[in-house]
Amino acid sequence: MVAILPKARILIVDDEKNIVSSLTGILADEGYEVFKTGDGIEALEIIQTDPPDLVLLDIWLPGMDGIEVLKTVKAYHPEIEVLIMSGHGTIDTAVKATKLGAQDFIEKPFSLDRITQSIADVLNNKRSTPRVHEKPAHSSKELPLCFEPMVEVKKAVKEFSQNLKPVLVHGESGTGKEFIAQAIHGQSSKSDRSFFKINCSFRQARAVHSQLFKRPRKGSKNTHGQIGEEKVVYLSNIESLSKGLQEKLAEALHSNGSHSGDSRLELMPIRIFASSTKDLAALSRKGQFHPALLEAFRDSTLLVPPLRNYAMSIPAMAKDYLDEIRKTQDVSVPEIEEDALAALCRYSWPGNVKELRSVLNKLILTGANQKKITAEDLPSEIWQPQLEITNIEQAGSLQEAELIWEKHFIIHHLKRNNWNIEKTCNALSTDQKQLEEKMALHSIEIPDPGQVNNGYRHPQRTLKRSVVLCGSGLHSGIKTGLILQPMPPGSGIVFGDISTGKTIPARLENVRSTDYATRLQKGSASVGTIEHIMAVLHMYRITNLLIKIGDEAPVMDGSAKDFCDLIEDGEFEDQDGFYEEIVIDKNYVFGNQEAGSYISIEPSDNFSVSYHMDYPEPIGIQDYTFEFTGNESFKQEIAPARTFGFMEEMAQLTKMGYASGGKLDNFILLGDKKVLNTELRFKDEFPRHKILDILGDFYLLGKPIRGRVKACKSGHTHNIGLLKNIQNNLIHKN
Repeated sequence: MVAILPKARILIVDDEKNIVSSLTGILADEGYEVFKTGDGIEALEIIQTDPPDLVLLDIWLPGMDGIEVLKTVKAYHPEIEVLIMSGHGTIDTAVKATKLGAQDFIEKPFSLDRITQSIADVLNNKRSTPRVHEKPAHSSKELPLCFEPMVEVKKAVKEFSQNLKPVLVHGESGTGKEFIAQAIHGQSSKSDRSFFKINCSFRQARAVHSQLFKRPRKGSKNTHGQIGEEKVVYLSNIESLSKGLQEKLAEALHSNGSHSGDSRLELMPIRIFASSTKDLAALSRKGQFHPALLEAFRDSTLLVPPLRNYAMSIPAMAKDYLDEIRKTQDVSVPEIEEDALAALCRYSWPGNVKELRSVLNKLILTGANQKKITAEDLPSEIWQPQLEITNIEQAGSLQEAELIWEKHFIIHHLKRNNWNIEKTCNALSTDQKQLEEKMALHSIEIPDPGQVNNGYRHPQRTLKRSVVLCGSGLHSGIKTGLILQPMPPGSGIVFGDISTGKTIPARLENVRSTDYATRLQKGSASVGTIEHIMAVLHMYRITNLLIKIGDEAPVMDGSAKDFCDLIEDGEFEDQDGFYEEIVIDKNYVFGNQEAGSYISIEPSDNFSVSYHMDYPEPIGIQDYTFEFTGNESFKQEIAPARTFGFMEEMAQLTKMGYASGGKLDNFILLGDKKVLNTELRFKDEFPRHKILDILGDFYLLGKPIRGRVKACKSGHTHNIGLLKNIQNNLIHKN
């Protein structure tokens, strides 16, 4: 009798409906069970709930880009095979995807024979290759062996399993917070109820709300008694919940879910677990986390220590884990030598227990034919750790190098503990006197958050969570997008190439060209049409951000309003570092004032931009002045203003290879002395858009400016010229 293999399950992740429809039909005919989604975040939710055998993954997706989805899938589900698809693939993208674990890279438009053959090859290879799998967290009511040395954690698990109070698990990334929540749930009286996971960094507020709350029907009683509806919810990264949801959850937890009014929201889960890597008390003091929600966890908060605090237990953890794999899976597991164990103890483990297990899994796979694992089998950064100190090469001796390393080491831990001396002493296992002596030796000063410099000094700012936007490039016409990711204080605005990972700081010295748009370049990496997203970051005072992007920023509808919505969705987080505005000290001019094409800036107590236009009809002579009074003034007055162009100008641009993505819905088309394709949003939309470009270019100085800008028939070249003048005569001299 021939055994019938179960159908392989394939998840298609692509937002191009025609491609998805064709693939779905073909793969179903081939005998596969097919699922589909057009959203990166939804794809991760599907994978988490019901993992497929293979994922067909597009690069550019709404919600989260394909490279980020690939990283996440391979981090949590290394057994799932992934094929990457892209309509504008490059060798760099293919190499990066392969390094991250993709089995193949397929360019669009693709041959259906090619893709079905690639899928068949990957799945056949998958069936014949043994793999190492970690046990799922919910497979046991006991804590994994790696938590055995953590006595306080074990006590807390036992205590919190005796009731159904909400529990907050706090600790660094990778410390096993979900394992611990699963263990508490597994030992509780409701252990047979489902454990539902929600990552607050990824899920939209509406989706989270639907999983947490319901409105009781009129005349109905609490439905928690219906066992079929009972569930336990685990909220990871709870600090990323919107302020409104934080307030509602706090109210529901404090009232224990007992609402009497029909209009009040009722908490659906019978128990809430939450986790965070952030200092929620500090966020609460800054107004960035609801104090009532923090109070709801006051008596049931569990702190998970980092793995480096238990370095001496790492050999036992490693041996126990390898023994567990040896006993439970049909996999050859080599013995680990003492020199390898010693190297594991020396390493700092920024990824904690999760990173340790990942390293051990890779050692099992790569060392299947070996009898021993030695130190040199470990990743090089573990057995031969490198110090990432930028000026270490300045050291003239070993003693000087040690001093440089010590200074950076102390600063690193001070920043990590928000410049709190007591917490830093605990982290470094030293007393306050010794730390203060070392700080004096290295001239390390604690920044004063309350220090103010005539109102020109402000806290640095980033986003609370990553956000993604998809669209197409105005000049390239290709499908593109961008991902905004939070960065630590002092990072600045940095563009990162989605294909190669190379970065370009958004600084004046990296401007390559100003033909029809501003383009940055550093080495072989370049990015164009950055002025709209830069204007939004400027006006919202976002100082630290990584922008992962292709060759060009998406044009969207030709304005910056979608970028405003995007960063508001990411929410803002003020940081401990500070920046000072660039205060203009005298008049600066670039261009020919007599000829009437110039831009200038003069001292002012505020920031404002005036623009004068003298164009052919239907524009004619127009003026507009923008006074910055906060991001809302920018969002209402300037951000909605769209790119514009004359019919003959657009034809010439197309001949030159520009404006390939220009469509009737992403710019204002002018011709025959009238607007041809749309209704204007403002009667003076044209000078407002010119001001938008100025605001974007001006942020290439790295800080907001305080001064009054006047511009007349100027463009990107004028903007950059004036900025270089300011940089050479004001910033460099100071």
